[in-house]
Parts: sequence; C-alpha cells; structure tokens
Amino acid sequence: MVVAVANYLTAANCSLLIADNRWFPTADKKVKQMADKTYRIGIIGCGGMGRSHANNWMSTGRAEVVTASDISEESAEQFAEEFGLQTRYTDFGEMCEKEDLDIVSITTWQSVRAEPTIAAAESGVLGVITEKPMAASVGDAQDMMDACEKHNVKLVVGHQRRFSPQNCEARRLIQEGAIGQPQAMLRRDGHGLLNRGTHEIDEMRYILGDPDPLWLIGQVARKTDRWERRVRTEDLCMAEICFEGGIRGLYESDLPEPVLRGDAVYGDDGQLRRGENGAIEVLNSKAAGWQVIEPRQSEPNQFDEMLAWIEGSVDEHRNAGRHGLCTIEILMAIYESLRLQDVVTFPLKTRPNPLDLLVEGGKLPVFVEGRYDIRAPFPEQEK
Repeated sequence: MVVAVANYLTAANCSLLIADNRWFPTADKKVKQMADKTYRIGIIGCGGMGRSHANNWMSTGRAEVVTASDISEESAEQFAEEFGLQTRYTDFGEMCEKEDLDIVSITTWQSVRAEPTIAAAESGVLGVITEKPMAASVGDAQDMMDACEKHNVKLVVGHQRRFSPQNCEARRLIQEGAIGQPQAMLRRDGHGLLNRGTHEIDEMRYILGDPDPLWLIGQVARKTDRWERRVRTEDLCMAEICFEGGIRGLYESDLPEPVLRGDAVYGDDGQLRRGENGAIEVLNSKAAGWQVIEPRQSEPNQFDEMLAWIEGSVDEHRNAGRHGLCTIEILMAIYESLRLQDVVTFPLKTRPNPLDLLVEGGKLPVFVEGRYDIRAPFPEQEK
C-alpha cells in the first residue's frame, strides 16, 4: 500500500523511516539523538556546482560548510571568502587529513572524482556525495565503491531527477500495476553520454524500479574530436538495453530527425508518459482515454535524504553509489558494444573507458580536425 504524504518532514522534526517513498514513524533513540547534530561539510571543487552544494547543505539547517578545496588557489580563496570559511586548500588530501569532517561534497569534473572520493573515505567521514556521472570509467567508479564500503562510508551520486515528484509518481504507478507488466521504455536526449545521457539512463532505471541490466547492444559514431569536461565523448549513439524481466530500454542521443517521444513507458496493459505541469498521463484498460494523475506527495532533496540515511531513518539513499555504478556500467557498455562489435553482458568488467580504447587504438579516427569541448572550452576554442 502506498501512503501519500502531503508535506515532507525532515529527520530534524520527526523520526521517520522512508522505504521506496513510504513513510512510517519510528522510535529509534539513536536517530533522535543524531537529529540534533550539526554536520561539518567540506567541498572539493569550488566552481558553480560547489556553490550549489554549499547552499543546499546550508539550507538543510543541520549542516555547516567549514572548508573547501580547489586546484586553483584563486577559486579556493574566492569560495572561502564568499562562504565565510576559516580554511581553504589546494590539496584535497591535506583538507581531508586536517579537517574533522562529517561529509564531503565532490563537485569536480568526472575524470577526477575517484581520488578525492577515496581520500575522503580513508579520512573517516560518514558520507561522500559526488556529482553525476559518478566517474569516467567503470574502474574509477568501482574503486570509489570499494573504498567507501571498506571504510563504512555512505556514498551518494547526485542524479537529482530521482527526487522529481513526477518521476517518483511514475515509479509508484508502474509498481502498482497501472500499465500492467512494463515491457519497454524510450528515452531521447543529446550532448554526450557522460553529460546528459547519465541522467536519462539513471532516470530510466529509477522509473522502472531499478531493474538490473542483463545485456546491451549499442552503436556509436565519433568523427569529430568532441570532448565534454575534458573527457572524450561521441557525436551520436543509440542502445537497446535488456533489463531483468525482459524489459527493454531504448536510448538514443543526437540522432537525426524525426525524433521519437522520449518519455514513454509501454506495458502489457497500457502506456505511461509525462503530462503537463508535472502530471503523469496513463492509458490502460481501466478507463476510457488518457487519465491525468497528479503526484500524490512531495519529495525531499538529496541532501536531506543523505542526513536521513546517515542517521538510519531511511534504509538506503535513492542515489546510493550502487545505482551510480550501474549507470556508469550501462554508459560504458554502449562504447564497449562498438569496441567488441557484439552484445555486452553485465556486470561490465572492462575497467578503462572503452571510447578511449577505441580512439587511442585507431579504431575511431577523426575526420574533422580540431578538438572542442562542449561544456568547458579548450584554450584554443576561446581565441
């Protein structure tokens, strides 16, 4: 049974258990004691996303950003001045060693997330939250998971769409059988797998109830020297993913028109899609025509839920590291399918980024000279 809740209650004012968006009161004394704690936060990466994390932590009313680190001394100084920090660093290892931190936010680019995550885990923090995508390879993502599991650190990967009331309602409706047994889901986007694709694939899994992938076949084109935040990316791609239960996930990125409607879920008794103003539209045998369904409850945010996970008032954060790792495996498997020219089975064991292996092995030559980064221009792009 789904229990609808009109307003989100934080662990600060009520001790709760949240399990797959269901809420039950609990009398856990440890939770109540920890609800009075003010968490010490360190930020690694003092750019725009670092500022976003800092502001979100402060908005919980239960956390204090006390220090930050960035490879740019100027950026670290500006960040420290903006947030009134007593300390700032250019070496994240030194920050983790010297500061008595509870949680570290890592908002660097994806290719440099593993090392600071491991350093934070080894320093004895309670939790680490990184931005999406988790890393730029399965090897780095697995190393992050291993370090956090070894040191009993809770790892969260910031796919914030799991907190969208619309997505949460779609997930609930599917679990309740609103379209029967789900059979296929379509997603479409662009601008690179490790940029926008990571959201689409993670969102697909979440709405479907986080099924495990079984196999994948994909196609990738890269004729230009295209990068995204200093990681190679493709010009376009597509994939068919087989999830447990035989559910098919179809994903395409940057393919030519005409476009498909990239928000549909098909079941053996209907369809589900996004509606206007955050609603969900459902077509099934229970009613004539499309039904418009409003989300039944509001949702917390990933920062509040991380505190709840640390305190034990939720069994697991919906952005727990294992989901971020699964998303990276799917993204890398699309590249790996091209490299092997075959179906790829899960779990994916190839540690390096297969797109790098393809390019560096001469299998994907550049036909249009001139490297370019779609998110953070190279110096020669700015001339």
